[in-house]
Amino acid sequence: MLRSFRNIATLAAFVAPLFADVTGSILGTVRDSSQAVISNATVVATNTETNLSKTVTTTESGDFRFLSLPPGPYKVVVTASGFQQFVSSGIDLKVNDQLRIDPVLQVGSIQQQVTVEAIALQVQTENTQLGDVIESHKMSTLPLNGRSYIDLLGLQAGVAPASTGSIQQDRPVSGGLSSGNVSVNGQRETANAFLVNGGDVSEGRNNGAGVIPNLDSISEFRLITNSFDAEYGRFSGSIMNAITKAGTNNFHGTAFEFLRNDKMDARNFFDPTKGALRRNQFGYAVGGPFWKDRLFWFTDYQGTRESRGASTGLVTVPTIDQRSGVFDLSAFIDATASRRP
Repeated sequence: MLRSFRNIATLAAFVAPLFADVTGSILGTVRDSSQAVISNATVVATNTETNLSKTVTTTESGDFRFLSLPPGPYKVVVTASGFQQFVSSGIDLKVNDQLRIDPVLQVGSIQQQVTVEAIALQVQTENTQLGDVIESHKMSTLPLNGRSYIDLLGLQAGVAPASTGSIQQDRPVSGGLSSGNVSVNGQRETANAFLVNGGDVSEGRNNGAGVIPNLDSISEFRLITNSFDAEYGRFSGSIMNAITKAGTNNFHGTAFEFLRNDKMDARNFFDPTKGALRRNQFGYAVGGPFWKDRLFWFTDYQGTRESRGASTGLVTVPTIDQRSGVFDLSAFIDATASRRP
């Protein structure tokens, strides 16, 4: 029993630091219609997928801040004595976001409420990081040869999508995928960091991607190209942080099978026959509730099976005499002599 407890404690100690880099925050200032600040107002942020909620109270200056919120859809509810309840929904919080929401409360009964849905523009004004978030829908709808999110890095401004080809990794990526050694803002191809759920998965020699999750298991990934926060450091290129999906109160999942073969391929001009090609990529990603509003599960798998024939071109084969062990040296000497000047 003691050993099991130690194992759990060790796991908790390992997992806890990972969440420092995979969360976002919501902050703002609560005011009334005359723009006077409201102190001691109760602000509740609730994740609409898992019902995770956190509560804070505004300060004397009317400010509030939620730190370390897991990415996802949120609803913010503000209540104060003598004012109508304020509800803001449709808040899409992404990894490393610092979204500002400034509720304005109207005088009235607390049973009344003002609802704001689907905020059209959520501008971050609290940090100077430059980057973009690529979400699951875009990743799954774009054509990707090999199903790797690394191939989407070139969508971001400042990223040169092709490397020099001279980089050698000491831990090659499985499946023959690109390790992501790209130049960002003119920096070296070894000046980037790759994170999965906040944990460093860079390979040891050239800081390429040592681990590339199944594409269907990635919720989003954020590429930060400039002005990193102090939590990162050490890198002058970019930070790639991939966030995997998690279970929610509803069952959700996908199953996939991608097939490539040689049926529609043409024969190489110099090949006597067409080379064989059979490639299957298959798998699933599924999650759901284990204990509603408390505990969730998520699992995924991807397998790749490939059979590829080699291109032979024009190949000189031994003659019947040579296969019988008879070699005509005079013909070889004559052919050699004819080539001399």
